[in-house]
Amino acid sequence: MTSLNLVRIGNILKSQRLMLGLSIRDLSAKCGVSAGTISQIETGKTAPNLVSVYTLCETLGFPISALFVEDCDERISLVRKNERNSFTRNTSNGQSIDEALIIKGEHQMWGGVITMPPHTSSGAFYYHEGEEFIFILQGNLTFELENYPPYELYEGDTLYYPNEIGHRWENKSDQETKLLIVSTSEFEQGPSITLD
Repeated sequence: MTSLNLVRIGNILKSQRLMLGLSIRDLSAKCGVSAGTISQIETGKTAPNLVSVYTLCETLGFPISALFVEDCDERISLVRKNERNSFTRNTSNGQSIDEALIIKGEHQMWGGVITMPPHTSSGAFYYHEGEEFIFILQGNLTFELENYPPYELYEGDTLYYPNEIGHRWENKSDQETKLLIVSTSEFEQGPSITLD
């Protein structure tokens, strides 16, 4: 069983209180937790009960979960532009459709930038679990969700959809298109597919 880091919890509560310009007495008056209890919690001298902590967090305006999240470093992922893991997503009309991962590692979502040369497509409808969000960075794209009219998307447009709906996209223009895709589905980099 993991022990609570009482000093860390106290420091977070104190920092939030000071940021709001409240004295311990001010906070006590607002939330009904005694000033002595607040002082002991902030100095890490006592394990606070859940009701007191919840009341303090509500009054200070931040989620109680923030007190119990430690060791977040491995959950934060910075990917520099020159460090992107790039690969060929598939080949369409004799041209490579490239993707550069911008979120990597063991996360509940992944993201990538897909570059679509003119007159290329992602292939047949694709079905999987999760949700996806796309943002058109450059150019325009015809995006199809099965059993729905096609969406004509232009630079700056976004589209969200659940992945169980069949989805595919096509660049019908004479210009390159770039889109940002963020997905909660499990990322799998399969073999390159030729769609000539």
